[in-house]
Amino acid sequence: MRIKLGPTAAALVLCLSFAAPAGAAEPSAPEFKTEIDHFLDQLGADTQGIVKWEGADHVDLRMEGDAAIADFTNARISIGAEPNKATAKRAAVTFDHVEVRRTPAPDGASKLAFVLPQNAVLKAPDHAAINLTLKDATASATIDAGSGRVRASELAFAGARIDDKASGDWVSFGPLASSYKIVAGPNGSWAGPIAFELQKVEFFATQGPTSGAIDRIAYDARSAGPDLVALNKLRDRLDALRRQDLPPDKRLDASLELLPSIMAMFSEAKGELTLAGLTVRASGGSPLVALKKASLGGALTGLSGESAALRITLQHDGLSVAPTLLDPGKVPQRAKLDFGLENVGTAALRNILEAASKMRAAASEPDKQQAQQQAVAAAATLKPVLRVYDLAVDTNDVGISGKGEAKGSPLSPLGYSAEGDVAVRGFDALAGLVGNAPPAAYLPLLQEIGTPAKADDGSKRLNFHLASTLQKLITVNGNDVTAWFAGGGPAPGQPRDLRPAAPAMSGADVVAVQHALAAAHIAAPQTGNYDGATAAAVARFQKANALNVDGVVDQATRQKLGVKPVATPGAN
Repeated sequence: MRIKLGPTAAALVLCLSFAAPAGAAEPSAPEFKTEIDHFLDQLGADTQGIVKWEGADHVDLRMEGDAAIADFTNARISIGAEPNKATAKRAAVTFDHVEVRRTPAPDGASKLAFVLPQNAVLKAPDHAAINLTLKDATASATIDAGSGRVRASELAFAGARIDDKASGDWVSFGPLASSYKIVAGPNGSWAGPIAFELQKVEFFATQGPTSGAIDRIAYDARSAGPDLVALNKLRDRLDALRRQDLPPDKRLDASLELLPSIMAMFSEAKGELTLAGLTVRASGGSPLVALKKASLGGALTGLSGESAALRITLQHDGLSVAPTLLDPGKVPQRAKLDFGLENVGTAALRNILEAASKMRAAASEPDKQQAQQQAVAAAATLKPVLRVYDLAVDTNDVGISGKGEAKGSPLSPLGYSAEGDVAVRGFDALAGLVGNAPPAAYLPLLQEIGTPAKADDGSKRLNFHLASTLQKLITVNGNDVTAWFAGGGPAPGQPRDLRPAAPAMSGADVVAVQHALAAAHIAAPQTGNYDGATAAAVARFQKANALNVDGVVDQATRQKLGVKPVATPGAN
């Protein structure tokens, strides 16, 4: 992760240095320009011309011992979403003062230290000026001598505030601290830790109006790999590619060529984004939304080895929403989804990437077809395990938790299997969450199939064990419910299977089943509609008669009920 203020300020330095008097350059000034020139190349490549230097009122270049210093006043850049259109409107940003100081660093590197502006003004097209105020803002970057590449960077400020004069909206934030570096490890390896923390965000929006605050936003990450030399060679190729002015199709082709080599660079890449203490308030201070904590984390490991794994975790805790926005019973106060892929063969992945690298726009159709066949064949050898480590959602009245796994290749299903366990607290209250959605018709049926249990705290649960194989698409607590997902109608002249649907099935066949249930002393509605309550009654009958319990009236259930097949049912 790279904070863009640093490279933007560096771009300003380079452009301003070209405008400086020739006599102002001391012996190290050319090196100073060269290093910042590299920064500018990176900025231009990263933004694709979106950010452009527009000049400054004054620049001063000087030497202080072994330090080269550049000072500019009222430095200006422009920002536009369509950089290649001459008629595109661009926003103008003016910084009142920027100072850059270059000093020697260990291993022949150099360090660029930035004193960022106290005041900046953003003037968007057809919009009043927006003011940015920074307090004690500094940034630094350590540059490798040979490559001119950033080895480490830091950004910090004590506080900041943005004011929109036109609307009256504002946001204040800080302190902020951010750092990034590449560290050489033993045996030629490398690691790249990233740390970012922003505290005390407050905002006000006139629309509504609304106000709010965030206590903390943080991002911590780490990437690592086995070969720093190889990584730097790859970065050189990427830098060279970014500097080339290539049409989109040529750039895509060149990027595809690099795909197979990228994977071997990383042994791990992981990070977590955290937000804590969010509050949003309406006019008068009444709370609208509050959130104690939310996070998104991910980890990719093993790419440089024989087997890779990916894990992603999303979660939040302590969510509350004003009743005027959402029924309190429907607010997910806590939720978590923790899932991942394991046992992903890297040899197969490399073969897939190599095939993708051959699918260039200029490639012949036979070459593209051969590459596609290579990719499909490689994918068929993958034997990943999809694992749900934790699934949880909690409202006031309902709690759902689960875990599970699936094994096998999606392109070679031989050996495919999946299973999982789900526990539900407050099953009776689920109807209030689902409302009139199609799954509502299945709730009474699921209640019949579920296994009653108690949690450690003594509260009641309804448990479900789910399984799937090639022979049975899905079973719930050992009962095959594949018929729930059957499509199409019966063959001409054949009776239809009755199942929950939206709208509910109706007709003479439904009436006959309801009458038969009553005759068998199974309580069932007598409405002529095959609703959830009727399906649950069928499930109770199936359970009592050792049938597959799925709430679907098929041939076996009709025969046991003594219901004659109706070839031409009534309208739905």
